[in-house]
Amino acid sequence: MTNKEVLDALRQIKTYCAASALDKLNYAIEIIEKLENDGIENPLKTDFSKLADEGK
Repeated sequence: MTNKEVLDALRQIKTYCAASALDKLNYAIEIIEKLENDGIENPLKTDFSKLADEGK
């Protein structure tokens, strides 16, 4: 599954989302968009600890 597929599905879900959960869904969409824009294609298999080490 790709980030684009997930984003498409989340955007479709927005149509049926309860108003009380809309902010949370938008936040999730923003996170996936940021990962995609940063070149992280498979976040579940990415070792983010390496990114934390780069900042030190």
